[in-house]
Amino acid sequence: MPEHPERKKLIEKMFNAAVKEKFSQFSRKHDPQVVFEVWAEVMGNQGGRSCFSKWEWKAQMTITEALDYLDCCCDSIESLIQERLANEK
Repeated sequence: MPEHPERKKLIEKMFNAAVKEKFSQFSRKHDPQVVFEVWAEVMGNQGGRSCFSKWEWKAQMTITEALDYLDCCCDSIESLIQERLANEK
C-alpha cells in the first residue's frame, strides 16, 4: 500500500493524542510530580529522545501495531514511575 501523507499525518495525530491520554492516566493514577520527573529523566537520559520520538509510522503498520508499540513504551515508563515511588517510601 503506498504511503499517503494525509494518512501518515492523521495516524501521527492519533498516536500523539493517545500518548497524551496515557500520561493523563499516569498523573491520575500516580503522583503527578513523580510522573513529570520520570518523563523529564527519560527525555534527559536519551538526549531529548524517548521511545516515542523514535516511533515513526510506516505504511505497512496497522493501527493495532502502533498502539501495541505505544503500550510497550508506556509500560516501561510506568515501571520507572513505580520504581521511583517505591524508592521514595
